[in-house]
Amino acid sequence: MSSDAPPPIHLEATDGVSLALHHLGGEGPPLLFVHATGFNARTYGPFVAPLARHYTVWGPDLRAHGWSTGPANGNFSWDRLAVDLLTVVDHLELEHGTVLGVGHSVGAALLLLADVQRPGLLCRSYGYEPVMWRPGEAFGPGENPLIASAAKRKEVFANRAEAMERFAARPPFSTVRADALLSYVTNAFEDLEDGTVRLRCRGVDEAATYDGERVSTSDRITGVQARITIGKGADDGFGNLGIPAFEALPNAVLRVHEDLGHFGPLQAPDRLATDALAALAD
Repeated sequence: MSSDAPPPIHLEATDGVSLALHHLGGEGPPLLFVHATGFNARTYGPFVAPLARHYTVWGPDLRAHGWSTGPANGNFSWDRLAVDLLTVVDHLELEHGTVLGVGHSVGAALLLLADVQRPGLLCRSYGYEPVMWRPGEAFGPGENPLIASAAKRKEVFANRAEAMERFAARPPFSTVRADALLSYVTNAFEDLEDGTVRLRCRGVDEAATYDGERVSTSDRITGVQARITIGKGADDGFGNLGIPAFEALPNAVLRVHEDLGHFGPLQAPDRLATDALAALAD
C-alpha cells in the first residue's frame, strides 16, 4: 500500500509552522479542501477524486498533521489554524470573494473561521458536520472527552496491513467503505527506520487540536454571507454537530443523511462528493 502522490509544497505559516500543501488532482478552478482532526489532506482519496474531475483540488495539512510541522509555542487554537488557511489562500493567489471550499469536521469550521478573519473571503462552501458550538456550550480547557482518547491512541504498528486489520475491526473505521479505509491507512502513517509505521498525527497533537476548538462558536459566524451547505449525519448526541453552524449562518442549506455518522465522507464518499459538487455549483 504505497502512495505515488507528488510531494507537498511547504509554506511558512505562523508560530514557526511549516505548512504542507498538497495538490490533490484536477485541472479546473481552484478548490480548497480541509480535512478533519487526526487526518490529513491525502486520507480522503475516494471522496476527493470526484471533486478533482471538476476542480483543481488543493489540500493543506493542519499544523502537526500529515506532512506539516507543529507550532513552536504549542498554539492549536482554531483561530490560529484559520490563519494557516489564509496563508494557503495567499499562496494560491485566490481572489477575495471567490474561494470555494470543502471541509470535514474541524476543516469545515476552519473555512468559516477564515471568512470571519477575512470577511467576504468565501464564495461557496460545503462542510460536513462543522464542529461549532452554540455560545456557552463549548468544552472548557482540557474538558473535551476526545482529548483523553487521542492522548492514549495506539500510534505504532508493525506495518500498514496490521493497522488496516485493527481499524477495520472496530468503530468508527469499521463503518467506512473499504477503499476509503485503504486511503486512510496508506496516507495516515509514516514509515520508520525499523520497518514499523507510525501515525503522522501524534496523539498529543491530536489532543491539543481538540482542546483548541473552544473558539469555534456559532455567534462568531453570523456575518458570513457566502452560500454554505452543511452536510449532517445522524444525531450522535455529541453536540448535534453541524446544527449550530446551520442555525447561525444567514445563507445556509442543510442536507441530512440519517444513515451516516461523523465519518460520512469515508462512509459514502460518492454521495457526499455529489452533494459538495452541487453546493459549489449553485
